[in-house]
Amino acid sequence: MTMVLRARRLLTPLQAIDDATLVIEGGRIVAVGRRDEVAAPAGAHQEDFGDAVLTPGYVDVHVHGGGGFDLMRGDAEAIAGTARHLAQHGVTSYLATTVTAPWERTLEAVGRLVRAGEGIHLEGPFLSPKRRGVHPEAELLLPTPERLDALWERGQERIRMITLAPELKGAAEFIAAASARGICVSMGHSDATLAEARAGMAAGARHVTHTFNAMRPLHQREPGLLGLALSDPALSAEIIADGIHVAPELTGMFLRMKAPGRAVLVSDGISASGCGDGEFTLGAIKVEVARGCCRHEGVLAGSVLTLDQAVRHAMKFGGLELAAAVRMATLNPAALVGLERKGRLEAEMDADVLVLSATGEVKAVFQGGQRLVGGR
Repeated sequence: MTMVLRARRLLTPLQAIDDATLVIEGGRIVAVGRRDEVAAPAGAHQEDFGDAVLTPGYVDVHVHGGGGFDLMRGDAEAIAGTARHLAQHGVTSYLATTVTAPWERTLEAVGRLVRAGEGIHLEGPFLSPKRRGVHPEAELLLPTPERLDALWERGQERIRMITLAPELKGAAEFIAAASARGICVSMGHSDATLAEARAGMAAGARHVTHTFNAMRPLHQREPGLLGLALSDPALSAEIIADGIHVAPELTGMFLRMKAPGRAVLVSDGISASGCGDGEFTLGAIKVEVARGCCRHEGVLAGSVLTLDQAVRHAMKFGGLELAAAVRMATLNPAALVGLERKGRLEAEMDADVLVLSATGEVKAVFQGGQRLVGGR
């Protein structure tokens, strides 16, 4: 079915089009432009969203679950439940993110997620014991060629991102080999010095996981990985913009420093997201949620942030326009992990489309041209 969507404004997100028309056919976008430039095909289903804004669907490259479901399970129920929860908040693409577990259990989780068709972000086990957060210390491992081969065999090219600490023994060789296979290597959970972080980047690392969190604090004479993340314009970096993981003032500073193309908004959402306070799990880790803060034995353990909230917080904390904040949740993460048909409202892209208010509230969600959220 051919579908025509109209709204007061459309964000590609690199370009703003007023009085916009978007044409969808066969799950793909076939035309985008002003109403007076794009004709509606005969017989097309048409919807006019009035004063709303059309944007690409959000892309969350760091999310562990939501709606009461944990993605380490990797079964159909957990994946469907998480996807429903994410769609309610504008996320139409995501990387199922693992947490450190016994090695065989990690490989089993990767295999299950691959069979389910999921893209994967491996957070652990190649992390610094000193900056591990809630990741179990006993299950942390050094990055080796043999372990990369095992992941590659199970992952069947579905592993799109691996977080690791660049100061670990063997990290440079692992980063180079993973990057050569098209995996985005992100530096995180790290006590790296500036020199060690630069060595990781030189080996091929392109991104930084949840900037400020689980890394060596900034020091005026030893800026470490955090200093590199903030200062190097070639390095992409993500942030959990919930106002809990990072103070709003520092979140705003980060977003302004890394804008426009290198800031990525992520949720780091866990099973508790959307469920209120209580006891939940992150993999096998027990997490207590109180007043929106997730902790395990007093240590932060993921979040209940949603990506639509992150976009609104970016506008509030960073003083950003909607277009700039949307880019950080669409084009930037999609380009980072090679989702070539996501993150843009342009011809030939997948028809993943959000209908937002001017202040970023989700009104409707389309994935591949199919409505997931919002009725007429």
